Amino acid sequence: MLTELALGQSREMAILDQRLEVVAGRISYAEARQWTDYLTTDPMRLVQNLFGGGDVQRNRLAIADLEVQSSELMRRREEVATALTREVVNYVLEYEQLGRQLDLLEMQMITQRHQQSVMEVGYRMGQGNTNTMLSVWQRTEDLEARRVEMGFNQARIVAELEQLTGVVGDAWVDSASGSSDFGDSAPMSE
Repeated sequence: MLTELALGQSREMAILDQRLEVVAGRISYAEARQWTDYLTTDPMRLVQNLFGGGDVQRNRLAIADLEVQSSELMRRREEVATALTREVVNYVLEYEQLGRQLDLLEMQMITQRHQQSVMEVGYRMGQGNTNTMLSVWQRTEDLEARRVEMGFNQARIVAELEQLTGVVGDAWVDSASGSSDFGDSAPMSE
């Protein structure tokens, strides 16, 4: 789904599709008017055309050249589709990995906060020392800073995917599970 959106959003893909249409039209036009090469009052040109030379040869070469251009455009289109697909997949995988890391970090933060609460009660009662409490508070702050940084990274990935796909917001994320609704990727060739 995201790959299809990214391919549909790509300017280069649109330009390549337009150029492919133009080349296909030119090939169709050249093939449709091949028979007119035999319409001539000049006997020398008629003989050349009958034996595959002259205007007939020129048109066949032009058609072959257009077919080469078409195949090069299709090859480039395939390269762009592959690159966009890889880019989308990499972003989605990175987003999911950050989601799993955030889940793990949340569990660590819950444990850290419980430990901090227990130690603070003991510290207020005169147990423990200041250095120990400072290190506990620092660890809690470090975990929170890591969580915020991972959140920013996820937001960056969402922004990149929005730019690639044209879909605003994280509509592609399944809100129940937090995982991406990547769906099936677009075929490499269309």
